[in-house]
Amino acid sequence: MTDDRTPDAVRRWTRVKWTRAAQIAPLMGDMAYMNAVAGLAPDAAFAVLRDSDPAGAARFVAYCLPRIDAARWVAACIADRGAPPARAVAAKAVQRWVANPSDEARRLAYTAGDVAGWDTVEGMACLAIFLSGGSMAPDGQAVPVNPPPGAFGQAAAGAVLLAAHAHGVPAFAGRIAAMLDMADAIAAGDAVTGLPA
Repeated sequence: MTDDRTPDAVRRWTRVKWTRAAQIAPLMGDMAYMNAVAGLAPDAAFAVLRDSDPAGAARFVAYCLPRIDAARWVAACIADRGAPPARAVAAKAVQRWVANPSDEARRLAYTAGDVAGWDTVEGMACLAIFLSGGSMAPDGQAVPVNPPPGAFGQAAAGAVLLAAHAHGVPAFAGRIAAMLDMADAIAAGDAVTGLPA
């Protein structure tokens, strides 16, 4: 590791159900860099990835966290951005779903994300919420259409990475480090200030 963290200092992830990083790899798709950490516990794999590939660590933790915890992380990463009105509404829709993870709130997040634009931080966050569970089919359709496995994690990671890049490349390292600190604390079950309820 490139800093003063040692394997003994890796925070134990009590909120994560997985026991090996290899269990996450199939959800993430073809991620060759996961081979080096496949046999490690997720918390240890995260520490290694964080040092070698912070963006990869963000993708990894987005898949590791329980969906509600990952959504809380995303909501915190996109909060207070001073976004234009449509994007602010989308951010509020993410917060609303985190506070009340209902199908109605999930579908409202989809609509808000569509208005904000799927290429925005807030739109991507809304897409993650929509893909968090439940059918993707129109409301009332008898036959449900489930999201593909891993779709939520991919969208959640995308929202976090877009938020980390929001102030340009020079600010990325500091922003992603703070976001990864928050994700690590959430995974460990620590109380984290600034997260939605």
